[in-house]
Order: sequence, then C-alpha cells, then structure tokens
Amino acid sequence: MLDEEDLVVFAEVDVVQDVVEGIANVAQANGMAAMESNAVLLGWPNKRERVIDFLHVMRRLETLNISLVIGRIQPRNLYPRKGVEKSIHVWWGGLQRNGDLMLLLAYLLTQNPEWRDAKITINSIASNEMVKQQTEKLLEELLPDIRIEAEPNVIIKPKDRNIQELIQEESESAAVVFMGLAIPPKGEEEAYAERLENLAGDLPTVFFVKNSSLFIGDLLQSSDIEAENQNRAQCPG
Repeated sequence: MLDEEDLVVFAEVDVVQDVVEGIANVAQANGMAAMESNAVLLGWPNKRERVIDFLHVMRRLETLNISLVIGRIQPRNLYPRKGVEKSIHVWWGGLQRNGDLMLLLAYLLTQNPEWRDAKITINSIASNEMVKQQTEKLLEELLPDIRIEAEPNVIIKPKDRNIQELIQEESESAAVVFMGLAIPPKGEEEAYAERLENLAGDLPTVFFVKNSSLFIGDLLQSSDIEAENQNRAQCPG
C-alpha cells in the first residue's frame, strides 16, 4: 500500500495486549537517533467503545507531551470532487489551546501540490457582539504575523441553535474540517465520545486535534513560516 501511494515512511507492526497501554508505550518508545515522535494520528473506529479507548489514550499521551489527531473520512469522499473548490475549515475555540496546531496542520496541508489552491477559513462561535469583535481582532492580528493566508469567520450563536447545527451548516461544503479535542473528566468519556460523533455528523473529512506539545502557543512563528516559503520558492518546480 505504501508503494502504491508513493509514500516514503517507515512501517512497523507492534503486538500489544491492551490498546491504550500499547499505543502509549509505542508512541513513547518510537524514534530514531535524536528524532522522537511528538504526535499520534489515529483513524476513526467503527465502534464507540474504541473511541472511548482513544480518549484514554489521549489522557496518557498528554502526560508524555505527545499530541493526538483522530481523523474520520467518509468513504464517499476518499477522492476529490472535480470542479469543487477545495476549502479547509478550522474551528477556533481557544480554551484548550489547540488552535496553533490546527492552523499549522491546515497550513502544511496546503503545501501539498494537490491542495495548494485550497482556501483556509477560521470559524469561531461567539456568544454576543462584544465577543465577536474581540475574536475578530485577535485573528486579524494573528494571521498577518504568522504569514498564513486565511479568512476569519466569527458567528454569533443564535439562541435557538446549538453548536453542532452551526458547525454542520457552515462546514457542509468544506473538504477538510479541523476541530479541537479536550480531555473529558474521568467517567464522562462515553458522553464525550457521543458528542464527537455528533460534531462530526455528515461532514466529509474531520480531524479532531489535541495539542499536547511542550510548545503550545509557539508552534507558529512568523520567521519560520517566512523562511519555509522562501526555501520553497528557491526549489525547482
């Protein structure tokens, strides 16, 4: 499969007795020379019990400063739709400090030749006009500083609508949607897993992101982004 997809990666199979302990132990031990893994990407499971296991994994990885990304792709959206503009939606919450990693992942996705023309939109939900203005000001100051082309979209939540409905409506046509993850209180994992399923809803491709990096808030630096853009401009093709 890796050869067919022309992916240059290292493959490894580990046999473990427990999924939660196994993923945490493999992630902690994985590395090569001075390079260590700092993020784990998991596919969306078919059973809610496994989603709950992944939430326990997230709690373990948090203590190791390893970020977690859980991706769900609807089978009907495995292949790009011709004539449809690619758009990437990042749902900005702020409370769990996942925003910088979600923005970084969205930006890195646009560096793929097939996604270079994709439009990044940063969506955020505000409770009132004052919060809306504050969030818009924050994003307007942040985006020029980190040199990422994205369009802010702050929505005031109507009293008769819930967050799930707003997300489904705003991101219905998005090719990829990034949303943040939080660590649920112990004993509330099942309710939180159900909430994630509802948030993903009918969206085509969703990535839930938990930023557990040691450098939360410092993953995006304007100088780093600018240097990468200059290096890419100097590379042939």
